[in-house]
Amino acid sequence: MNIKIKFEDVLVRMGANKYRTKINSNIEEIILESIDIAQKIFKPKFATSIADKKIEGNKIILDNFVIYSKDIFNLLKNSKKVFGMVATVGSSIDEKVTALQNENNTLSAYIYDSIGSVAVEQLVNNICNEIKKTNKTTNRFSVGYGDWTIDNQKEFLKWLAADRIGITLSNSFQMSPKKTVSALLGIL
Repeated sequence: MNIKIKFEDVLVRMGANKYRTKINSNIEEIILESIDIAQKIFKPKFATSIADKKIEGNKIILDNFVIYSKDIFNLLKNSKKVFGMVATVGSSIDEKVTALQNENNTLSAYIYDSIGSVAVEQLVNNICNEIKKTNKTTNRFSVGYGDWTIDNQKEFLKWLAADRIGITLSNSFQMSPKKTVSALLGIL
């Protein structure tokens, strides 16, 4: 999937108001150059899964994956199927940020980190938009939102077979590469 990063989106991610914040030309040039370089090093990958939704008591069952969450239960109440995804822009952006931090180039590290966040969000939106072309869906929902506890991430990623695209999970449930998003949405 094509990822095209907009300057304005990076500014917003960095905390700027795109209508009121004035960026000096040197910083603007750094951001634009960084966007150009980042777009060349992204290695977008994603894994998806679709399952019929089954309800047993207070649990939602998707194949062999079980979710205990009132928020997910409410989100999916009118759904027949559930679409899950995990997407990443790859580890190259993590490596670039780390290298810049090691050089004490905090500004550029922050810019690249922001670009990576914008890129993975765009990738996830692109995936969702593809599903929405042929299906009516709920909003997306990620592990760690509401009462869907972060410790469900391990089983969710297993259901998605995230390991086949190089996604790993730390003992504290942090996904790697860092610029990775997992989510589900209901198909009505």
